[in-house]
Amino acid sequence: MEATFIPDILIVDDIEHNIFTLRSLIESHFEANIIEATSGEQVLRILNERSIDLILMDVMMPGMDGFETARLIKNRPKTTNIPIIFISAFDPTKKLLEKGLAAGGFDYLTKPIDDNQLVYRLKMYLRFITHEYMMNLHLRELNQKLIEEIEERKVTEETLHISKEKLKAANASKDKFFSIIAHDLKNPFNGIIGLSTLLIDDYDSFAIDEQKEFIRDIKTTAENTFRLLQNLLDWSQTQTGKVHFEPALFHLTEISEEIVDLVKTSAGNKNIRLDSTVPVDIEVYADKNMIHTIIRNLLLNAVKFTRCGGMITLSARNAGTFAEISVTDNGIGISPEIQKKLFCIDCNVVSYGTEGEEGTGLGLILCKEFIEKNAGAIRVESEVGIGSTFTVSLPVMPQYY
Repeated sequence: MEATFIPDILIVDDIEHNIFTLRSLIESHFEANIIEATSGEQVLRILNERSIDLILMDVMMPGMDGFETARLIKNRPKTTNIPIIFISAFDPTKKLLEKGLAAGGFDYLTKPIDDNQLVYRLKMYLRFITHEYMMNLHLRELNQKLIEEIEERKVTEETLHISKEKLKAANASKDKFFSIIAHDLKNPFNGIIGLSTLLIDDYDSFAIDEQKEFIRDIKTTAENTFRLLQNLLDWSQTQTGKVHFEPALFHLTEISEEIVDLVKTSAGNKNIRLDSTVPVDIEVYADKNMIHTIIRNLLLNAVKFTRCGGMITLSARNAGTFAEISVTDNGIGISPEIQKKLFCIDCNVVSYGTEGEEGTGLGLILCKEFIEKNAGAIRVESEVGIGSTFTVSLPVMPQYY
């Protein structure tokens, strides 16, 4: 439905009879909102408060005359384009007409006003004003549509960008997955098969100590491979959205002691001291199985990169609305360059433990995904040759997941 334009016309005259006459004439021929003013000062006040489409202004007024008022109107950016028609006494020399045009007037009519002439002039100006109004209205509508289209395009581009990043992450996950299967999972089995074949074929040719060493190597390799497979299965579930997530409030000591017992064997093989100083009153609101996986991975990583005879500590403390769990070792440390890549799925980080244990980095990536799933965060502080501390922050009350 097309908008109906009703112009606002300001009549300015210090004589009320003249205002009444102009108002009556306009209202009998046009649909318009009529506003009245009796002085230049009043005109300026009105223009500060509302918009006006056309001004009919007497020239001779007490105080500020019509010409001075017009100059002030034209000097204001907000009102400079308002058409002004001057109405004044007979002007045989045309000097007032010239003065009016110089002041910014559009037209000049003399008294007594010819009704037909005024109606004709008003029709002409109102037609122009109406056309300008409709054009501006159309431009505003076009501008609004353009803004909406730009916003739509932004949303589309953002969606495409997100999809691109998701695809990139998915491809990186796929590459990591097949890399682990093709290399990291295959190589340990080659070692197990090779050592077991050697024992079967030449068992009697080896001393008892050598036989035990082979069996110990097979056991260690099998344990490491099992842990890798366990991480691989957990991680694949996170990628397919099949991971089971059940957050609840629990004490960290419910799982910390069990995890330390599980890792003690690996630590004992390298004569590493493993201590837990988790206070009994530390609670977190998280998925217990995921936190079990996180702490286990961090401790096993610490064992891998700590020299024989070293020390690892599992600790925790309250930090406001979060609890902080830390795994600290006095191992080989991590360089700043490697620290930047630790949790990056598409960064190829191959690291070796103090006894040549090869790492895939999958454990830390899994930790990060599980931690973020539980509305937590992880950070690392490390110095090469001194050791590392991995700190996990977890909420102590329900969060918006």
